[in-house]
Order: sequence, then C-alpha cells, then structure tokens
Amino acid sequence: MRRPAGMIALAALLAGCGGKEEASPTPAANTLAVAEAAALPEPDLAACPKAEPAEELQRGKPLAIPAAFGKLVRSDLYRLAVVTATGATVCVDTSWIEAIDRAAASPDGRFFSFDWTGYEAGGHVVIDRTGKGQVVDTGATPLTAPGGKRLASVEISASGFGSLNAFAVWDILPVGLKEIAHVEDGLPTDGEWRKGSWHGDRCVTLSYVRSERIPENYEDLPKVAGDPWFAAAANKWKPLPGDCPHF
Repeated sequence: MRRPAGMIALAALLAGCGGKEEASPTPAANTLAVAEAAALPEPDLAACPKAEPAEELQRGKPLAIPAAFGKLVRSDLYRLAVVTATGATVCVDTSWIEAIDRAAASPDGRFFSFDWTGYEAGGHVVIDRTGKGQVVDTGATPLTAPGGKRLASVEISASGFGSLNAFAVWDILPVGLKEIAHVEDGLPTDGEWRKGSWHGDRCVTLSYVRSERIPENYEDLPKVAGDPWFAAAANKWKPLPGDCPHF
C-alpha cells in the first residue's frame, strides 16, 4: 500500500555531487543546526494539525529523535515538529510511520531529513527550514548538483510501496525549492533503479537492473551492474538509456 506524504511542500541538500554519491551527514556533524536552534523558540507541537493513527500503525510511542538535535525537533505520538530558521514550526504527520532512521541535518543547518518505514511503505523525508518551512518526500536520499542549486531523486518500483515512484528534479531557491521535473510515465518498474552522479548541473546519471538479472539472494543485488541511463535538461529530464552527452 502506498501512503501519500501528508506534508507541507518541498526540499533537500543532503547527498553526493560530482563523481560519486555521499552519505547524509551524521548527527555529530550537525553542530550548526543545533546551535542555531538553541537561539530559537522550541518547535510548537500545539501548532501542528491533529492527526489520527492509520489503522495499520503498530507503534505505541513517539518516534525516537536523536538527542544530538537538541531543540531542533520535537515529536509526539502522531506528529513531528521542526523549528525553522525564522522561528516558525513546520509539521510532519507521522501517524502512518512506524520508524525513522538516518536522521540528519545538512552542514549549513538548512535541511533536516530521515528515512522512514511504515506498513508496506517507505521513503525519505526532507524538511527545508527556510521561510515558513517546507517538506517533501523524495523517496530516497537525493543527489545534489555540483553548484548546490539543484537536486534529483529516483525511486520507482512495481509495488508502488515507495513514496515518490518517479524521477524528479528540484531547483534550490534562496527560500524553498521548485520542482522542475517529475517523470513516471513510460519508465520500467519491475527492476531496480539506482542513482548515479551529476555531470555538471544539467545531466544526472542513473542505472537500472532489469528484473531478469536480479539474483534470488537479494543481498547479492549490489554486485549486479545496472544498465546506464541518464536524465538531462536538454531532454526535459526524461530518463533515457545511455550516458550523459558531452555538452
């Protein structure tokens, strides 16, 4: 079952650029975000809309937030609140989320993100702390272009359990983000999609492992090379077989 991200808009600046993908920052690297939050009001859970639990929810207590985030984040049973850079509160409905993992803030403190899992569902939430605060579920940790002004994510499956089920690109604005591409039609869904890397700010490489090449032992899947794909601004960001052209 695919649950929609019942959130408040867009975001993220957390993953690799150039030739290889980088992991999200660890909580220990988030001193800027935590220090900034200490000078701001605490997140106001009372300002968040009320939420009712999904029928499938098994969790009986608030989501665990790493202590490293100090006053940046607060949670109760069905909601998560994050203080923005302006002192406002941005809210996430967690009534259908069982657990979160890899909670992290970007080095500049702008973004807070985490992986999540729920009943037959999963994704990657990123919260932009600029302005009034924005949230998007990018499906997987997005890749940031070398210039730091654009990001891309791919998460597509036949089951539809993921939260994005598309290839998407966003422009990172001074306040907020603007989705400039969201492609899902015409793409294969029965194999595994993988992120590659950005080539400049106008093309990103991807790869796709066809279903007939997926091993019976899923742990062996990382050893299987995918077929090269790419998505470029020149093609309106539609993923195509092949490699990024030389512009």
